[in-house]
Amino acid sequence: MHYTHDSYSAAAELSQRPFFLRPFVYLCRKLRQEVKDADALSMPEVNRRKEAVLKAQASGEKPPRTSDTIGWMFEISRGRDVNDVYGQLFLSFAAIHTTTETITGCVLDISSCPEIAQPLREEIISVIGEHGWAKTSLYKLKLMDSFMKESQRRHYMGMSTSIHRHADEDVKLSDGHVIKKGSRMCVTADPFIDPKVYPEPEKYDVYRFLNLRSQPGQENIHQFVTTSPQHMLFGHGTLPALDDSLPITLCHLILEYDWKLCDGQTERPKNIQVDAKFLTDPTVKVMVRRREAEIYLGVGIAEE
Repeated sequence: MHYTHDSYSAAAELSQRPFFLRPFVYLCRKLRQEVKDADALSMPEVNRRKEAVLKAQASGEKPPRTSDTIGWMFEISRGRDVNDVYGQLFLSFAAIHTTTETITGCVLDISSCPEIAQPLREEIISVIGEHGWAKTSLYKLKLMDSFMKESQRRHYMGMSTSIHRHADEDVKLSDGHVIKKGSRMCVTADPFIDPKVYPEPEKYDVYRFLNLRSQPGQENIHQFVTTSPQHMLFGHGTLPALDDSLPITLCHLILEYDWKLCDGQTERPKNIQVDAKFLTDPTVKVMVRRREAEIYLGVGIAEE
């Protein structure tokens, strides 16, 4: 977590320094030390896992498998030499801030529009109360899914999506345009507020994607976990960065707590702009009160 926070702080500071002074920025030296600390912490376990796999393979036995990032990285490396420490740190870097921003944005939406909390609670009670935390339960939380996707659309996290590329060679597009070698590119986030894509884009409509999914043939197109050329905040393609922990966390926050803006505020606090990014204002405060949940949510995910 410290590495993720310090990485963003260092990036902001580096952008304000000339190239020849960047190696001396304090936060960069701090990051290098954090990499060393991560190496000392994780590599003994990584090496132990690798030795166990190699030993099993040598004896003709089935290698042990683990459902965590160390095991996944070993599997996808397929014998290639990879830096496991960098991989672990990058995963934390990629996951922590996006998850935090998404959940914080949803909490602010509930705080500024408290009327949406009750329909969400009714859905949680109906689905989780009947099916428990089965994997299919997340799919059945359709209003929750629409709520998260609309929150992400209305309060997106930057002028561009997470897709940034560098052209290693000239690329000719289908319309005749040529992207020159060495060019840097990113995908704009404009579709989020394009009226041709989303009617009344300035309006916050918690039912927007639920209604879109109800149309024939649209059931699987407008889910939170589905990317498209119109919705690429978390990437697009076969490996977008998405997380099932989001709806699970929100179920607890919505069912077990009441949320309200402070000081009589009625409008959602505006995000702040940092370079090309839009972030929830860290100075915003909300009021929260524990409530008695209608059902017990303290059960883990189970296969169905």
